[in-house]
Amino acid sequence: MRSLSAGDRPPKDLAEQTTAEERPARVAEDGDVMSAQIADARPVESPALVLARARIAGALFGDAVGLGRFRVLERLGGGGMGVVYAAYDPELDRGVALKTVHVPRIGRDIALAEAKALARLAHPNVVPVFDVGASGDHVYIVMELVRGETLRAWVQGKPPPEILDVYRQAGQALAAAHAAGLVHRDFKPDNAIVGTDGRVRVVDFGLACEAAGEPSSEASAEISSPVRVGGTPRYMAPEQTAGAPATPAADQYSFGVSLGEALRGDPDRAVPRWLELVVERATAADPGARFASMQALLRALGADPARVRRRGLIAAAVAGVVAAAFAIGRSGLIAADEPCSGGERLIAAAWSPTARQLGLARIAALSPYGIELAASLRTQLDDLVRRWSTGHRAACLAHRRGEQSAALLDRRMACLDRGRAALGALADVVVTADAAALPGVARAARAVPDPDACADAHALEGDVDPASPALAAIAAGIAEQVARARIQLAAGHADTARSAAAAAAARARAFGHRPLLAEALLVEGHALMADDRDAAAARLRDAATTGFASGSAAYAIEAWARRAWLIGTSAQPEAALAGLDVVDALASRTSSAFARALLHNNVASVELGRGHRAAARAMLERALDDARRVTGPGALELVLIRINTALALDEPERRDALLADAHAELVRLLGEDHPDALLAQSIRVKTTVVSFARAAELLDAVCRRREIHVWLAPVTAVCWVELADLRAELGDRTAAAAALDRAAVLGSDRNDDTPEAAGYRLLWRGDPAAAARRFAAALDAFPAAPGEPWYVGYTRARLSLGLGRAQAALGQPASAIAPLERSIAVLEPLARDRPAVAFDRRLGRARAELARARAAVGAPPEPTRALASAALGWLRSAGAPASELAALEPLTAGSPR
Repeated sequence: MRSLSAGDRPPKDLAEQTTAEERPARVAEDGDVMSAQIADARPVESPALVLARARIAGALFGDAVGLGRFRVLERLGGGGMGVVYAAYDPELDRGVALKTVHVPRIGRDIALAEAKALARLAHPNVVPVFDVGASGDHVYIVMELVRGETLRAWVQGKPPPEILDVYRQAGQALAAAHAAGLVHRDFKPDNAIVGTDGRVRVVDFGLACEAAGEPSSEASAEISSPVRVGGTPRYMAPEQTAGAPATPAADQYSFGVSLGEALRGDPDRAVPRWLELVVERATAADPGARFASMQALLRALGADPARVRRRGLIAAAVAGVVAAAFAIGRSGLIAADEPCSGGERLIAAAWSPTARQLGLARIAALSPYGIELAASLRTQLDDLVRRWSTGHRAACLAHRRGEQSAALLDRRMACLDRGRAALGALADVVVTADAAALPGVARAARAVPDPDACADAHALEGDVDPASPALAAIAAGIAEQVARARIQLAAGHADTARSAAAAAAARARAFGHRPLLAEALLVEGHALMADDRDAAAARLRDAATTGFASGSAAYAIEAWARRAWLIGTSAQPEAALAGLDVVDALASRTSSAFARALLHNNVASVELGRGHRAAARAMLERALDDARRVTGPGALELVLIRINTALALDEPERRDALLADAHAELVRLLGEDHPDALLAQSIRVKTTVVSFARAAELLDAVCRRREIHVWLAPVTAVCWVELADLRAELGDRTAAAAALDRAAVLGSDRNDDTPEAAGYRLLWRGDPAAAARRFAAALDAFPAAPGEPWYVGYTRARLSLGLGRAQAALGQPASAIAPLERSIAVLEPLARDRPAVAFDRRLGRARAELARARAAVGAPPEPTRALASAALGWLRSAGAPASELAALEPLTAGSPR
């Protein structure tokens, strides 16, 4: 079997298959008038109608007008989001704003949950929510009564600095909401009020889309991303318009559009170029090209070059007076109350504890596997956040004690900041995942950098020199963008990762930072590998060239290795390893065990393809040694090296041990029910487990566990067909037929990987004539063709074996001989050249059937004896039933004619 590498698929009969993600429903339009969507035919009386009728009654009879304990004073306005009234709360003796929002009954619980989450959000720029409740198909929200102007009205005639000031306040509100796991989904100038006190309050969080959209058809713990997204088209991000769940990046787009409108509102006023560039990035069509977070955007808005220069002059003067003071401000190191205590707040800004719990609850609600995944992620993320905060504090204290230089502190903080950005990207993956994407969530979680690695001073000092202090913020932004792209790639979102990496590469190129350019090109090329091999090879070549030129050896070697695999598995494998001696020498000097392991694994893949098994084994042994040293991101991908080494070795015991080790490591990293762990166990069963009973035991567990992944139905069907074969070998045809029935429910009869299933189901049910017809018809659909892949010939061999067995069961041994001989002709070279128990098992069965058929027609005894002897040896080692061994024994006693 050929080995596997990044971007590669396992052999066809072992490969996982996925289904396309369902697109969300069409985006609901939100106009300027009230829209109500009725979930059923029952007429609904809105609170607005109740209040209007009460107001009439009040005018006629003097009754108070209200809703619950609140007394309505006047209607302030209405629109697509609902109706807002000024009201009086007699219990607390204060004026309030009372908003009623129509939410179809099926979505009311979600709407209430989000409103309550907003009520827990305390921020000076978020309008406070005092109370929430429900009445029929309406949710009412009691908020602070703010008198003032909307942002749209307030900015008229204002200069850019004043506009920036109020928009930064609004942006802080959005950033605080994102940190709490909330997404506004309809930010626009009309949804922020500049109060008479000058403070901005953002309103209409969360429930904006609930008011205009239809609810999900199933209960869900999802809080921040309903199935259908609403908003105001002019301010909606392209992905939101296309129906994708809203993320913080969509809020950033809406904010950017709003800010751009405000700045360009006066045609006689010039907008500074630096500010135009910030708005352009915030409103990029590709979410990956926007800022890493709302906070990153706000930092960019505060980076007016003129102000930065003034601050620099002031800082220089102050530094001359207080040179002995510790320089505060590095990544928010020091809080006012306690030195070095800011780590917890920083990591919470990336993904707050509340938002994490909401996200994990959402995952648990998606599927049975989601329950397992949410539990493991909770432990993993809690540990990661704790170690990040501890590492942040340790770095700060070490500098304060004089144990490390300011330069090393900056490197440690930059390392931690990349991990924080990756955690934020993981949050985005979690809040947009559906059930089929959950395995990718687990992989992405393992791609978040290990905070402990940021304490390795030797490794950090071996990195390339960072950007100058004046440009460090720009470099950090690019690095965080690449870190987020890596998480998207690990999650299986190749297109998103590619776009984000390409945007980072463009920024790094313009910035002139070649190490960052090398890394961004590497990630972009990696993301392209599955869909565009030529483009991927070109990006990886550029990444390697840039990396070697800039001293970024680890990125360069990784890029070279991935490109070598691409070329080596194409039509020109001889060109793949050009320059290997130089690259290998450089790899021996790099501190990156991951780069070395990947290099040697991918070179081994190419060597195997060229038939150089000894050279491949030597490379894999080197790769295996380095792979065991990798514990952070990359460790998951390198588990493949254990599988590849097993497939390249000839020693059965060591091969099985390596495959068992690979399975155990995948279980540790991803969980027992993860498709990757199940695939590794399936490969082990098909490759090294000789015993029929042991193989059936292991595969039965795999098949049952795979059933929790509904989207893996085709692969699960293959599993049940393989298990049926093992049950039949053990002499239990009833159990074999039952397994095939299960496979049929999962679509085995329509699956090109299991065309023999229907025939065997008939055979084990006692209808060999119908089975023979089914096998023959299936064979007609797989005609032999020159140069066909090996697995097509293997499929035809399985069908020929089935046809021969059916003919023999019909009492027609003479007709059985030809298909059995054709099956053996394919299986013998496969078993010789691609060592795997699955080939040996079917070859042993075909030999036994052919030996019996030849004996029944009186064929020459010597070939029959040889076939029977080979079959008997195999069946005995595999633990076949004693009755079958006894039936074959006499056929081995023949003598040459």
